[in-house]
Amino acid sequence: MLRHYRASRHENEVPDTPSIDAASSKQVLDEVVLNVMVKDCQPLSIVESEGFRELIQGLQPSYVLPTRKTIKQMLAKKYEEERERVKKEVQQAVAITFGHRSGQADQKTPQLMPSRRCRGT
Repeated sequence: MLRHYRASRHENEVPDTPSIDAASSKQVLDEVVLNVMVKDCQPLSIVESEGFRELIQGLQPSYVLPTRKTIKQMLAKKYEEERERVKKEVQQAVAITFGHRSGQADQKTPQLMPSRRCRGT
C-alpha cells in the first residue's frame, strides 16, 4: 500500500516522514539489540551467533551488528544510567514497601519489587 501511495506522489515532493541518517539509525538499532538482550536475558555472545545474524540481516540488510565488546560497553553505560535513575527515585521516595502494600489501596507510594532473575545466573 505504501508503494502505491509513493507512486501516486510526484517524485520532486518532499515526503512527510522525517529522514533518519545512517548514524542515528544505527544507534537506534544498537539500542534495540541491547534491549532485546537485557529484557530476554540473552548472553552477549548472541551477536556472534549465526541465527541471530541471519535474523538481523533479513530484517535490515544494511545494519552491521555491534561486536560483543561494544555491546558490553553499551550495557555498562545503560546499567550506570539506570542505577543513577533508581538512586534518585529512591532518594525522592516518600515510602518504600517490599512485597505487600502498606497503607490505603488508593495511596500512591513508590514500590521496589524484586526483579525477575535470568536463568543460569
